[in-house]
Amino acid sequence: MTPSGETSPTLDRLLQLPSGLNYGGGEKGGMTPGEWRLRYRELRRGLEYEEKALEDAQAELSKIASTADAWTLAAPIPGGGAAAADAPLDYQLRQEIKRHKAEVEHLERALRELDVRADLAGVPAEWRQ
Repeated sequence: MTPSGETSPTLDRLLQLPSGLNYGGGEKGGMTPGEWRLRYRELRRGLEYEEKALEDAQAELSKIASTADAWTLAAPIPGGGAAAADAPLDYQLRQEIKRHKAEVEHLERALRELDVRADLAGVPAEWRQ
């Protein structure tokens, strides 16, 4: 007995968490189901947007390439004269395509990393939608 007249709790009882409480909050890997869904949704939307923008830029470049003289489709050269008027547009499109490709690769890598993190945390498939 303790000085206040209570019986001392057993060691087993001290090491058990109360059964009526949920300390996890439904979290896996430090995020709730809504947070997992939001992360996946944001990455997939970004990837979809960049893939569409890449496709549009490639189509525009193809259209320009089919209508312009092949010699004018290059990086702008100082002193190229009036014949090189389409070159800056071609160069800009190529740079835009390069940026979209890099962003697509970045988002695909981020999605793979999120999948690995979710796998390690035991996140169910329905949280990844």
